[in-house]
Amino acid sequence: MYIQTKTLTLENIEHEVVLKASDTSFLAYDVEIETDIIEKKDGKYIVREQETWDSLPIYEIVDGNVMNFNPYDYVYFTKMKRRKALSGKIRKQYNLSAEIKTMRKTLNKILKHIELKDESFDKYNKKVENIIEKIPKNNN
Repeated sequence: MYIQTKTLTLENIEHEVVLKASDTSFLAYDVEIETDIIEKKDGKYIVREQETWDSLPIYEIVDGNVMNFNPYDYVYFTKMKRRKALSGKIRKQYNLSAEIKTMRKTLNKILKHIELKDESFDKYNKKVENIIEKIPKNNN
């Protein structure tokens, strides 16, 4: 069996997890190993968990043998639900127009402070400021 791997360092231990497996040679395979532990489903070898969208690795290579790998034995993966919840909250609160306004104001202050003229930025900034003046906040 031809196997493509990736090295993960979890809790200061390196793991060579299986990314892809095939019974025929393919470009970028890393090792060729005789094993019957990896199951085949619908014509493909299953090397990642299939129960969630996370698609975590389920096999690793230890001393030249394919072994089961339980990602939930490691803090990195057990805290994944918390990280996803936090990123979801951040995504909901992220406001692109407020971010652009902050960047535009900051750049304007920096340019004035270092006394540097950028005509294209000045033209853009004036255009934006004129639009903002025409549409007051209380009308939104």
